[in-house]
Amino acid sequence: MKAKHIPNILSVFRILLSFAFAAIFIWWYPEGVVAAAIIFVVAGASDVLDGILARRFGWISNAGKILDPLADKLMQCISLLCLGLRDILPLWIFILIVLKEVMMGLGAVILYQKHREIGVSKYFGKAYTVIFYAVVFVFLIAGNTIGEKTIATYILCAVMAATGFGALALYYINYLKTKPTEKGEKH
Repeated sequence: MKAKHIPNILSVFRILLSFAFAAIFIWWYPEGVVAAAIIFVVAGASDVLDGILARRFGWISNAGKILDPLADKLMQCISLLCLGLRDILPLWIFILIVLKEVMMGLGAVILYQKHREIGVSKYFGKAYTVIFYAVVFVFLIAGNTIGEKTIATYILCAVMAATGFGALALYYINYLKTKPTEKGEKH
């Protein structure tokens, strides 16, 4: 194994962690919630490590540009769905975040078709991911003690949705409004 493949291996690992999280959360709730939270934190930490390694050592690959966001989207959607199924989070936040992710995916397809380029995460996407992980972690640990219909739930979900859609807007502004140069690079 070459070291340059480590970020992609970490992304595949995160994909597997998403399914492990779902299995533990669904089958062993509430007893398994601590194990699910640990898996969730490990997935988040491996996401950070993957990005640091890829950028620091130039190990960015087209496969990684696909695997990394796929792993992120999978964990995000699975964790929200699991929390929604247990009535810890309202269904609307799951629907909004899935809608955001579908729009991100469509944007990525358009970007690729227009510029033959696969976009990479920028600071606004990273900020959203940090907020997402923090909010979901709170709900994992607090569980039903916060409750689906409390003001705290609505505020945390609104913050997560607002940053998610803010990141989506910045993504579209940043990638889809740029024009390629003659070499196919962005301005």
